[in-house]
Amino acid sequence: MRLIVAVTFALALSLSVVTAAAANGSTPKVPVLGSHQVYPGPGSVGWGTYKPATIFNGGDPSSDVTHITWTGWGSSTADGHGKSYIFKPNGGYYPGSVTIELRAANLGHCTADGPLAYEHLDAREPNKPGGKLGKWFRWGGNTTVCRSSFVPAP
Repeated sequence: MRLIVAVTFALALSLSVVTAAAANGSTPKVPVLGSHQVYPGPGSVGWGTYKPATIFNGGDPSSDVTHITWTGWGSSTADGHGKSYIFKPNGGYYPGSVTIELRAANLGHCTADGPLAYEHLDAREPNKPGGKLGKWFRWGGNTTVCRSSFVPAP
């Protein structure tokens, strides 16, 4: 009887530790979108995080996507829809935001000991507000969202 009580207590204690760890976020959710190293600037948002609602390179408004909703997160590709800003043909930006589509793909690891991550991000957007979505392009011109194209790989 004492053995049953001891085992039950140990299992309950283990379960409460695991539950507490998950509740305070110490258990990382995976996969993540690339790595925070891809855009290491101070304004960068969303990179290296699970299912980000916003991504921002820290640069101009066209590199800011907000209100992202994802479908298929965790599968081989995940599709996202959000809002961003697009350039006018003669410079500047159109007023207001437009819908942009995102596609995260190539599940792998950005670093040997890093979490499971989508290594590629493609996007498409209209060339004018209310227009058809254009061709897919690699986000930021990068071949990967694991590290910056401007910094050599380690």
